[in-house]
Amino acid sequence: MRALRALAVLLLLSACAEVWERPGATEEEAERTLALCTARAAREVPPALVWTMVEPPRWIPGERVCRQVGDRLVCSYYPGRHIPARFEWVDSAEGQRRAVRNACMAEAGFSFRGLRPLRLH
Repeated sequence: MRALRALAVLLLLSACAEVWERPGATEEEAERTLALCTARAAREVPPALVWTMVEPPRWIPGERVCRQVGDRLVCSYYPGRHIPARFEWVDSAEGQRRAVRNACMAEAGFSFRGLRPLRLH
């Protein structure tokens, strides 16, 4: 359930930064249409969560660190360690859902113009 909530938040945040234009349409109309198309895409293409490795395992090598303390050289040894792989639920249907949303926007006469800076108001 947390993964679905996180997915919904990510979809909303990613949609907020996009600029869709149509001659004569206001920004509010574009945002309203984008919200409707996003909802339509979510209905038509449900999440398909897949347990996926998002970061492979790795080895951090050992390290010897020396520093001068007065007239002595003091060394410490930090042993190497294994960092296990990291897995997360990933929505494999995200690309298809985005394609459905973009087709919906195109049907409404809008064209994608790029990304705008995030507004914090």
